[in-house]
Amino acid sequence: MKNFPKNQILISKVKNAKDIYACIKRGFDSMGDLKLGSDSVVFIKPNLCCVKSPETGATTDPRVVEGIIRCLKDEYAVTSIYIVESDGSQVLADMAFKLLGYERLAKKFDVKLINLSKCPFSIKVFPENVFLKKIRFPHIMEEASFFISVPKIKTHGELGALLTSALKNQFGCNPDPHKSKLHKRLHDAIVDLNVAFKPNLVVVDGIVAMGGYRGPVDGVPIRMNTLIFGRDPVAVDHLITRIMGINPNSVRYLVKAKSRGVGTTEYITIGTIPWEFKTEFRIDPPRLRNFYRLFHRTN
Repeated sequence: MKNFPKNQILISKVKNAKDIYACIKRGFDSMGDLKLGSDSVVFIKPNLCCVKSPETGATTDPRVVEGIIRCLKDEYAVTSIYIVESDGSQVLADMAFKLLGYERLAKKFDVKLINLSKCPFSIKVFPENVFLKKIRFPHIMEEASFFISVPKIKTHGELGALLTSALKNQFGCNPDPHKSKLHKRLHDAIVDLNVAFKPNLVVVDGIVAMGGYRGPVDGVPIRMNTLIFGRDPVAVDHLITRIMGINPNSVRYLVKAKSRGVGTTEYITIGTIPWEFKTEFRIDPPRLRNFYRLFHRTN
């Protein structure tokens, strides 16, 4: 298999639901030699931050995760596959698995669902980190030989984050359900957690994205019918900011991740030309004077 450069990103348009698997197979093929085989232990981390369907843009579409599982089994003969998530302030992982279709998916393909917040853990020390020098590391994550992050494309209207996608998805690898206590230094925490839980592959679910100032949970769904594949979460997020119409230099955790060597912002894209589906994702809340003018026009 040809060994493509690690900073290559594939953008694939999804025509319909039946096309998802073909797009995922093409995405895996475009990443070169991923060193996957029958002895691999693969962990898949979707974004299940709340109990809202993927059509809202809030959570990872289980059809995308299904396509990944099928590809791992059919093309690479992988049998040990885990889907992982942790408890958060909005929802418990077990509830999300049940209500968002992941329990059915696990039974259909004989994969395991893991709530990281219920797993035994040890404290791992990361002296190079700037905020989280000690991180709760679930023992089961030590078993992973390959880690696939499956985030969404969403705005993030709080704490100056602006967006949540490839890098922010690893925030959910932290098994502590009280994640809000990390918000005081959110940008450093995101980078530190990517040092601890660095994905081998990112598959971004951009079938339905989320815009608006109330993202990443209560924003506006934006249909993009897109999947994005990359091996470098910094490169992937940099591309996504440009697609969303966000200045990448304004995303502090992205700038920090690059400066700390977590990834690069130099990459090449293949597949669909990014600007074919560039969309302005509004983040700023509406101004009160605009409501005032609207009221007087309609009354």
